[in-house]
Amino acid sequence: MFTPYRHLLTHPGVPYLVIVDLVVKLSTPVLSLALLLAALDRLGSYAMAGLVLTGHALALALFAPLGGRLADRLGPRATSAGYLVAHTIAYALLLLTLRTETVMMVGAAVLLGATTPPAGAVIRGAWPHLVPAASLPAAYAVDNAINELMFIVGPLLVPVLILAMPAHGVVVAAGAALLVGTALLLGSRVVRQTPPTQAEPPESGSLLGRLAGPLTHHPTLTLLVIAACGTFSFGCLRIATVAAATGFGSTASAGVLMGLLSAGALAGTLAYGARAWPVTGRRLLILLSVAEAAVLLGGVLASGFAALAVLIAIIGLVTGPRDAVHPVLLADHAPARYRTEVFAWLNTFMWTGYGLGTAIAGRLTGPYDSGAAAFVAAAAAALAGAVLIATVFRPTPSAARGVVDVEEHVTGLGERSEPGSRGAGG
Repeated sequence: MFTPYRHLLTHPGVPYLVIVDLVVKLSTPVLSLALLLAALDRLGSYAMAGLVLTGHALALALFAPLGGRLADRLGPRATSAGYLVAHTIAYALLLLTLRTETVMMVGAAVLLGATTPPAGAVIRGAWPHLVPAASLPAAYAVDNAINELMFIVGPLLVPVLILAMPAHGVVVAAGAALLVGTALLLGSRVVRQTPPTQAEPPESGSLLGRLAGPLTHHPTLTLLVIAACGTFSFGCLRIATVAAATGFGSTASAGVLMGLLSAGALAGTLAYGARAWPVTGRRLLILLSVAEAAVLLGGVLASGFAALAVLIAIIGLVTGPRDAVHPVLLADHAPARYRTEVFAWLNTFMWTGYGLGTAIAGRLTGPYDSGAAAFVAAAAAALAGAVLIATVFRPTPSAARGVVDVEEHVTGLGERSEPGSRGAGG
């Protein structure tokens, strides 16, 4: 079962990049909770503390594509180095404002989000240059599994750290993890040797088209919208689990349900990357989305906590591989000149979908509801993703060829895929 992962780790540079990915991805879940607690300690208001967190999240989502575009145009190493300096300054300002008033704190949180290094996008964009096409599913499965694992470990790590230091000290620790991870990323051979991609000539397309970048590429935009449908579904599910757990008499047990979801997603992701599936890429994404919708509708009928817990774990088993398929398809079909930027846009679309999902499901769910409406909304979003991938997604065969062109400039990074073999995404 683990042969694809053992084979993946034999490629030069892969173990190093996995370690960097672990360090980088630990920062986000730790920072989210620690920043909330630190702001709450200082401001004494959940509303004001939430405003600080919202400012950080919105800036992170809005400015992520800029970091990805700069990484493509200037090269990932030069861009990461510049962001490393800017983010260090932003962290210092945030720590200073933790002793001041709300407006300053919100401004510092926005600056922190806006200067977040595009480390995750750089890592995802590096995989096609580092491993052959046959190993991409395993590579992106590892990437997604690390993300799931950190969102399990991160929130558990915060209370442990708070036993030894105040909340603002945990904010420092979270910031240090991202800064160290970005510094380590600068030492990656694939990051050092990946050249800038060629920008579109000024006369090509409209100004709006040049600003939109990969969003003008129809298959890429479709994949990003489908990813947003998936996180919209997840946002609805988060509301649904709280409502259902409350209906079963224990609001706190919603945390157990979300833990089961993450555990199921981790297992499903690893299972996806561990073997070659007879159905891949587009068809697999359709099947997984339809299966997710069916299981989510089962949540409406769950008669007890145990039944709901089993359903939630099964949902995780389905959504884990679904989330790992998205980057494989993007790596296959997005234009090579947007290789890093498209993964930054992926983060933006996913966070936007999640925010809309939680907002709409929250409006649909009353204080004494069982979460049925939120489950139905989540299922509808999953089904919408399946319909989009079946009817709208029409990949262009020329998009993937640019990776080979770029790889001609990157030497000594391990095996290269044969021409025409980049079929992992189907």
